[in-house]
Amino acid sequence: MGTAPLRHLWWIYLVVASTAAVAYVVIPLNAATRWIYVVVNCTAPIVTWYGLTRWSPQRRTGWLVIISGLALSGLGDVQFAGYTARGMQAPFPSAADLLYLLGHVAIAAGTAVLAARAGRTAFIDSAVILTPFASLAWILVLEPMRSYGGTFAAAFVAVAAPAGTLVVVYCALALALGVELRTPGVRVLLLGLIAWFVSDALYTHQGLNGTYVEGGPIDLGWMAMPILIATASLHPSMVTTTPRRSALTMLTVPRAVTLFAASLVLPTAHLFWEPASDTPLILGASISMTLVAIRLIAPIHELARRAGHDPLTGLVNRSLLMDRLALALSSLPADDRTRVALLFCDLDHFKTVNDSLGHDAGDQLLVAIAGRMRQTVRPGDVVCRLGGDEFVVLMPAVTDPLAAEVSDRVATALGEPLRLADGSEFFASLSIGLRTTGDPAADPEALLQDADTAMYQAKAAGRGRMVRFDVQSRADAAQRLRRDADFRRALHHPGELFCVYQPVFRIDDGSLSSVEALARWQHPADGILLPAAFVPVAEATGTVAQLFAAVLEQSLHEQRAWYNRTGRWIPIAVNLSPRQLDATTADTVLAALCHAGTPASALTLELTETGLADPATVDAALGPLRRAGVKLAVDDFGTGYSSMARVADHGWDIVKIDQTFVSGIARDPARRSLADAMVGMAHALGMVSVAEGVEEAADLAVLRELGCEYAQGFLLAHPTDAPGILDLLPVRAA
Repeated sequence: MGTAPLRHLWWIYLVVASTAAVAYVVIPLNAATRWIYVVVNCTAPIVTWYGLTRWSPQRRTGWLVIISGLALSGLGDVQFAGYTARGMQAPFPSAADLLYLLGHVAIAAGTAVLAARAGRTAFIDSAVILTPFASLAWILVLEPMRSYGGTFAAAFVAVAAPAGTLVVVYCALALALGVELRTPGVRVLLLGLIAWFVSDALYTHQGLNGTYVEGGPIDLGWMAMPILIATASLHPSMVTTTPRRSALTMLTVPRAVTLFAASLVLPTAHLFWEPASDTPLILGASISMTLVAIRLIAPIHELARRAGHDPLTGLVNRSLLMDRLALALSSLPADDRTRVALLFCDLDHFKTVNDSLGHDAGDQLLVAIAGRMRQTVRPGDVVCRLGGDEFVVLMPAVTDPLAAEVSDRVATALGEPLRLADGSEFFASLSIGLRTTGDPAADPEALLQDADTAMYQAKAAGRGRMVRFDVQSRADAAQRLRRDADFRRALHHPGELFCVYQPVFRIDDGSLSSVEALARWQHPADGILLPAAFVPVAEATGTVAQLFAAVLEQSLHEQRAWYNRTGRWIPIAVNLSPRQLDATTADTVLAALCHAGTPASALTLELTETGLADPATVDAALGPLRRAGVKLAVDDFGTGYSSMARVADHGWDIVKIDQTFVSGIARDPARRSLADAMVGMAHALGMVSVAEGVEEAADLAVLRELGCEYAQGFLLAHPTDAPGILDLLPVRAA
């Protein structure tokens, strides 16, 4: 059978089974028609099992339990039919009744499993709707039981059947409300269970009054339950019968109208009907009104909670943090030891996780970190997520040593592996800024800013550490803000940012080999600034890509001018910040080369060794450039993250040996050995080596002996402007 016929099997079964059920009621009752009832009810669990295996819904356990309940109920029908076939009057209660009750329990449990994720509001709404019917069932079933003269077992069975069915309908209605009644399979399932409840209630009522007739409409309701459950299992929509827990509890207009109408059923009934006892109506009406009130208040509480909490992690957000901080300050005792403390925590290298593993993994990591921090801090401490990868811990009533101890505990706890959903592990590193105060009049915003400032100092000091705020930190932060504003302005003022060029010479013959472009900033007040004064600002504020583009454009322009004067392409190297590596890097560089008319082989991009920490990002950003012919150099090799093998894996062309391994190699055998090893490994991997910061002739001589090909440094030439490079062309190095 193809897929298309299978998708319509549900209505074929519904038509056939419904026809049989109607025939059972219409045809005069006899021994043969009684078996129609048994066959229809006993085939339902088999059909439901087929639907379960065909569509494989998410919550199979719930359906399996429902199938067991249908099977138990079917066995009860077989047992009851056996009494009739033998011409016996079935006792009450009988073995069949026990099977029926077990079937009720199983179907109730299975429906509860399906509805488990419906959420609290779906169950409240279900209770509001069903309370009036429960009250009416009380009047119709429980009240007459007072005058019932049968045994306790008979009374228990008579009451337990409709009560159990009501529980089933309650769970099914919650399930239906959980999926907003959008799923046809759930609607059919709910309809079948309602028919079951009505039949049970009417049977108990008529049984007590002696008016029940076999083969009538009540039996049709009992048959409708298994038929409709089996139909629901065959419907393709059964795969989506699992409700998604809603984070927000707002009432839709149709549901609000339904709940309001349900709450009025009992008061209205009391106006036109006076039962023997008012207790069920009054109690039911009170419960309905109470549940409606709870339901109306729930969205207000949810909105209030959302207003003060982060939706991803459930932590306090900035707004509520500032309220708690103000309260903590106002509650400070008048002593010299008690403080309010803030830990400003920033996750190191979080961008690496997002770029390499995706944003879902990043969100999982943030949730895991939030949970770990909540477990680590003291009771009463407040953990806040400000946004992104920034967290704050507020510690009211703490001493300075204890605040530092909590900081250490947080850092240590997050240093333990955090497991993501795919099984991968992440070891978090935090840069932490600590700010404490004993002043009740302190400004909460200023305290948070101070902690933020200390955190940036921790990052600047190498990450993965805690820095305590001091007054000088505030002055430094103000200076950074001014520097940032000045730098953003400089990006749009031609002439403020310019380049000088550090010549690179061949060691064997002293000829000019290439140049390295170095950025300078002509600050209006502070004069000429070196990169160390503004590149960190550009990296921290996200303007480093604009700086790189400006340096690249100017360098390629000067390179073209040198070519026009000499007919020779002088290779030029431009520094690339790890912070700007992304999918746009290659496009930016290739567009600049095209605009300048420069061959890709005349450009080298230098990336500091720490930039190799994320191989996937490096390959994605620089792979297209290497294939286009742009050369790649590892700058400051030996000072950062990578090994020579990692450099080789990326297909780099040049290794630049940091000055710390070059200076004094003529006098220091150990340093000479390190330099020798670096040069040798570079050659073995097909790369050339450049020695940086050469300032002594003796060191240059040793480099020549070691086979290092190129060198740069003040011994050979200082950085110069573009015309100065032309003057160096005929010059030989000393």
